[in-house]
Amino acid sequence: MKLSTKSRYGLRVLLQIALDSEREGAVVTGHDLAERQEISEPYLEQIMIPLKRAGLVTTSRGCRGGYRLKKTAREITVLEIIELFEGELVLVKCVNGKQSCTRKNICPATQVWEELSAALRDKARSITLERIVTMAKENQSPEFMI
Repeated sequence: MKLSTKSRYGLRVLLQIALDSEREGAVVTGHDLAERQEISEPYLEQIMIPLKRAGLVTTSRGCRGGYRLKKTAREITVLEIIELFEGELVLVKCVNGKQSCTRKNICPATQVWEELSAALRDKARSITLERIVTMAKENQSPEFMI
């Protein structure tokens, strides 16, 4: 399984917003996000639209406008971000029931895929932005930028 750049950049962008708003208590401009994360502004916008629709970020307009988290960093999980961009996090399609396999009822591997998918989902659900920000602060210098 390989995550798309939108999932990876989505996490990085949310982490940057969480760190910046914690330090500065203000919104983060799209230009600053794009520059700090080395993402083009048009591609950043493609990432921000779903984040906004999902209620993870909010925007404000004007000369002091930009992005801020709509939920707290404690409420946003890695699972939520991945599933926003990738769909349900499962290792094989037959596990989520959307694509039925004719061998599902007799295949002994099905249970393995279900257990592994559940474990991966549980782990991703347990990791919050707050936890990642805390780890980053503990492991890096004050100038650390994701």
